[in-house]
Amino acid sequence: RPDFIDTLAQSTAIAEHVPVDFELRGCPINKQQLLDVLSAHLADRKPNVARHSQCMECKLSGTICVMVAHGTPCLGPVTQAGCGNLCPSCNRGCYGCFGPMETPNAASLSSQLATLGQTPRQLKQLYRSYNANAPAFRAESLRHE
Repeated sequence: RPDFIDTLAQSTAIAEHVPVDFELRGCPINKQQLLDVLSAHLADRKPNVARHSQCMECKLSGTICVMVAHGTPCLGPVTQAGCGNLCPSCNRGCYGCFGPMETPNAASLSSQLATLGQTPRQLKQLYRSYNANAPAFRAESLRHE
């Protein structure tokens, strides 16, 4: 029963408590990335994980851009690649489950989304999903309060 489960008042990243060598992103993580990280660790090499945006991953695989084609809100331009286009390949916008890419331009994306009719409240909600506490997404959501 849920009432028996203790929860923290605030959840924090594990890196705030212990040193982290490498972080696998995603909800869920990509199993190919997990295998690469494990084999890289065993071979004493750096893991080979993409550093580009989810938007670029869609382009590379030929997935139609849901934001351009349908006006669907999408965090793909500011989200780290790696999910294999799960949401865009189902005609849904990216929810940002892999977190922000290294240098996201969230303000520019928000501006574009506003021209598509997204309200400040909707923009705030968009950035407050899976990775709401990631600094780039948190800062952008606060801009729309």
